[in-house]
Amino acid sequence: MSAEEANVFRDGEDVQPEVVDHFSATKRAASIVGDLRAALREEGFTQKETFDLIQIYWASELGVIG
Repeated sequence: MSAEEANVFRDGEDVQPEVVDHFSATKRAASIVGDLRAALREEGFTQKETFDLIQIYWASELGVIG
């Protein structure tokens, strides 16, 4: 058995590689944006004000704003 094959099995169990979701932060931010938009509109912000505020949030979440 090679070293690679030995790493695949531990105590007779099949070890699966860890799944990494590279888009989880973006999906989380998109969910927050939807909630934020609804809350801002409910509070009486105009569509333009809501768009501007969400644009700032989105830029900060994606690291454009330090």
